Amino acid sequence: MQQKIIIGFVLTLIIVVFIPVYWAMEPARQEAALNRQRDEAVARGAELFSANCAVCHGAQGEGNIGPALKGTRLSENTLKKTIARGVPGTAMAAWSKEDAGPFHPQNLSDLVTFIKNWDGATPSSAPPAEPPATPAAVSADKLFANTCAACHGVNREGISGLGPALTPGSLAGLSDDEIRNTILNGRSATVMPAFKNRLSPEEIDALLRLIKYTAP
Repeated sequence: MQQKIIIGFVLTLIIVVFIPVYWAMEPARQEAALNRQRDEAVARGAELFSANCAVCHGAQGEGNIGPALKGTRLSENTLKKTIARGVPGTAMAAWSKEDAGPFHPQNLSDLVTFIKNWDGATPSSAPPAEPPATPAAVSADKLFANTCAACHGVNREGISGLGPALTPGSLAGLSDDEIRNTILNGRSATVMPAFKNRLSPEEIDALLRLIKYTAP
């Protein structure tokens, strides 16, 4: 009987000591978990920004065709809505799946988390991109939608003040080499950037075949 009392006392003592220690440590544990989740979201968002946004907003968020995003004062909710739905009458297309864009809700959240925590990671520190696709795996339509549509229109019709139409008719007077060189090196005194460090030769050839030899 006395042994049971002692065991009960010891267990009670352990509980009395353990619970305050647990509750004292729990906030720190939760904060560490939240910080880890944020850092993972920032890294994913940085990769998305490099692949999809840098061409218009600058590799370091300094702005180019689109406004600067590093240090933006826009709220997370406003950023998410703008990215998801686009801005009518501008080159900012809708990126949400619900609006026929390529981004799932998690993509939108990761991208916004990166933009609002820019110093946590930069596009250049994002995980390495996958190896260049082989010619058979290159999707020219997807490449155009993600890389060119913001300036040249989703149907390649061109956008006034940004980029010209990119159709077989509009490009008939240019050779393949001239078009390829423009994609590679951009065009000075315009908003057309160089893609030689962003697209593989196979991707550039796929875009060339699409815009010059395929009707929208």
